[in-house]
Amino acid sequence: MDTEIIIAISCLVWAFAFLMIQFFIARGSGRKDFSTKEGNPKAAVVYNFTIAMLPAHKETITNHPVKFVIGITMHLGAFFSIVRVFILFFFPDKVFMYPYLLGSVLFVPVFCGIYLFLRRIFSANLRSMSSFDDYLAILMTVGFTIMTILFEIGAVDASAFLISASVLFFYIPIGKLRHVLFFFLARINYGSRLGYRGVYPTNKRE
Repeated sequence: MDTEIIIAISCLVWAFAFLMIQFFIARGSGRKDFSTKEGNPKAAVVYNFTIAMLPAHKETITNHPVKFVIGITMHLGAFFSIVRVFILFFFPDKVFMYPYLLGSVLFVPVFCGIYLFLRRIFSANLRSMSSFDDYLAILMTVGFTIMTILFEIGAVDASAFLISASVLFFYIPIGKLRHVLFFFLARINYGSRLGYRGVYPTNKRE
């Protein structure tokens, strides 16, 4: 398993390094904002990650609550699967109690991912705006979660699980999954800009 750990860590380092390169390229030198500073950018960033993300403030949630929950559930499954890789790195002998129960719980995000994949295929609107990477990202996420389930119940060994993790880590910075970083950077960027101009935090009563 030592070889698989080295490969997984190497792919993780690759993902981090490439994401950092993309970050600095995307950030560039920036353009000077000639507007008068009207607010607090730092407070606006906090607002953008808290109150601005509440369901009442996002039409994508209020208009599509079920689809939102399905998407969040799929992401939670992927998040736990990645955490499981790190647990394996540092605690290789760690075994969770009730692995079959854990595996059953993880099947929920798998079903959610399959639903989102099929919806993207059969929805004419989504299909028209989808690229190959949109489909691949879901398949990679669902596939990795399935490998986590199989690992937990003993159907595959740690080596196979680590190889699947390596593939995911390698893909992250070259595909849609790079949003694991850019989601947060984007909210920080436009939150601070809106804060500079006094738009965020809103003064309206929440």
